[in-house]
Amino acid sequence: MNPYSESIELSAEWLRKALPLMSRQAAALHPVSYAVWYGYVAQRDPALRAAVDDALAREGRLDEATTLALYQRFVAGFDADAAQRVADGMQHLLAGMADSAQTAGDRTASYGDALERLSQALSTESDRAGDAVSAVMADTRQMREAMQSLQERLAANQREINQLRDEVHRARRDAVVDPLTGLANRRGFDEAMAQCLAIGIDSAAGVWLLALDIDHFKQVNDTWGHGFGDQVLRAVAQLIKTLVPPESTVARTGGEEFAVLLPASDRHQALALAEQVRQRVSAARIKRHDSGETLARVTLSVGLTSRQPGEAVQAFVERADRALYASKQAGRDRVTELPGA
Repeated sequence: MNPYSESIELSAEWLRKALPLMSRQAAALHPVSYAVWYGYVAQRDPALRAAVDDALAREGRLDEATTLALYQRFVAGFDADAAQRVADGMQHLLAGMADSAQTAGDRTASYGDALERLSQALSTESDRAGDAVSAVMADTRQMREAMQSLQERLAANQREINQLRDEVHRARRDAVVDPLTGLANRRGFDEAMAQCLAIGIDSAAGVWLLALDIDHFKQVNDTWGHGFGDQVLRAVAQLIKTLVPPESTVARTGGEEFAVLLPASDRHQALALAEQVRQRVSAARIKRHDSGETLARVTLSVGLTSRQPGEAVQAFVERADRALYASKQAGRDRVTELPGA
């Protein structure tokens, strides 16, 4: 359940309250800091407010370490979608402030022009009236300069928020991507699975899952070193990625374990792909970057299964794992299909 279910207007109001509080701290204005102070002003968690108040009483300002500790303790469930919502609220707030400042600036300029014309009209009739208008015009110029300064500050804040939005996008991407291979990680795989099942599947097709594991990978690491082991993982990952259809999801789900989620596929397509991946990896030869030596052979064991109507995700994934285990038990470097019950 997403705890950040408030409207954009309410989130903007809370951000309006959080901004001055955040700006007084020693921590930078990043999404982690936003999450802590957003929760503080929203008053959802009395324990968070008490912890923040206590830290402020002890330290005066929250530094990076204290802010991160508060985040991990009280806001650990704050996900990238919620961070995006906060950033969107911040941008909405600043955009509204910038529009208001622009409107006020335009009206001030118009008022100043009107006074200028009035001054010229009165200057020939009354020195006293002209002096009064000149004084008002001086005040107006000061107001115009103040509004211009405000607009410049708001523009700078808007640029900072845009940078923060980019950071949120990067954080979301990094949260679902395996940094070594560039494939989806376990979280990315789980999200892809949930999305696939949420939209439903055409009755003429189904959802298929391939569970793949590099055979004897520990020996690769022990013999050639972990650096070359990482090279093997990247090479296998890219090879799998080049073979699967674009609508599928390829993930690294463990150390040397991979998964391929195939939506809207039939049995023939799934089996053919599993065999193609296995054969292409078996036929490949991977050279060490440092010495040019070639590893004799890398093979994959593959488990394959399809999801049954209404089946729980856990049961679906566990059956693919059992199919993979059967391939390992039967001698490795093979594909085993395990039909659903």
